[in-house]
Amino acid sequence: MPENPHLRFLLRLLYAGLGLAGLWVCIRFLLPWLFPFLVAFGLAALLEPAVRLLAARLRLPRWAGAALCTLLLSVIMLGLLGLLLWRTVYELSLLLGRLPTLLAGLPTLANALENQAYRFVIALPVQLQELAQQALEELLTQGISLPNRFYDMLVSTVSHLISALPAAILSLFTTFLATYFISASRPQLLSAIRGNLPARWQETIALGSAGAKRVLGGWLRAQGVLILITFAEVAVGLLLLQIDLALLIAGLTALVDALPVFGAGAVLLPWAFLAFVSGKRTLCLGLLILYGVVTLVRNLLEPKLVGRQVGLPPLLSLLCMYVGFQVFGVLGMILAPLAAVLARQFWQSKQQA
Repeated sequence: MPENPHLRFLLRLLYAGLGLAGLWVCIRFLLPWLFPFLVAFGLAALLEPAVRLLAARLRLPRWAGAALCTLLLSVIMLGLLGLLLWRTVYELSLLLGRLPTLLAGLPTLANALENQAYRFVIALPVQLQELAQQALEELLTQGISLPNRFYDMLVSTVSHLISALPAAILSLFTTFLATYFISASRPQLLSAIRGNLPARWQETIALGSAGAKRVLGGWLRAQGVLILITFAEVAVGLLLLQIDLALLIAGLTALVDALPVFGAGAVLLPWAFLAFVSGKRTLCLGLLILYGVVTLVRNLLEPKLVGRQVGLPPLLSLLCMYVGFQVFGVLGMILAPLAAVLARQFWQSKQQA
């Protein structure tokens, strides 16, 4: 490193830029290719205690214990996936069966919305009424074509899912097979990776990996628990409100609630507004109460589950989410703050080394 502080700053800035560029290349090109093997590494680490237990208690060779654990994990995951797909198809079939009835109610809903909007336009100053009237007419024109757009989107989504099914099956099979190979030879594999790293890197990576596992594991466990709690709350609430597609909507709401910025309100609040406009006051009140309960429980539990050590300053978190969304879309918005936490952990471990 040069002694000139300005040159040191420029070099660090250059290294940071090169690192970000390399990260972008890895995520954009390498991640889709290596994703099954990265998941397999994680699954092999998850199976490691069970493999060691089988080797110690039953005296099984490592390859046999890895095969048994991988087979059991595959059966459980495939069973859960099959159950999820069955329930999804069942509730989607209910939705498609009720779709004509729902579409038949759109004119009534549109008239109610138009009346409410007309009252709003009349209440505006005279100078703004013409502009608001034009915007309202454009909105109504777009709304008329909404059913056709929804049908086209549904057909396109189904066709894309069917076309992606062979690739998904191949990826799943590759993941399970790679999990077995990695688990069966995990000690030798880790030893080979460490042996090819420079000596000065090994201590830093060891310290950083320990902290990263703690941060990442805590974050994943916290998010998983929060998603399950939100799913249970929404499912119970919708069942009490006698909504037929309760589980499907609850799963969608739980996933949306896990996204930064959005939250459960992205699903429940527009639904409550439509219920209010349609004259379904009981449903509207129930959805608002449900939204309040979900928000309150999440705000109370999230600090305890995630912990202060995993979080970022609000401004830095907002910056990471915005940059991640601009570069990688919604996935980047979710992963960028986590990547920042892991980078900070590695930097702190490097400073301690």
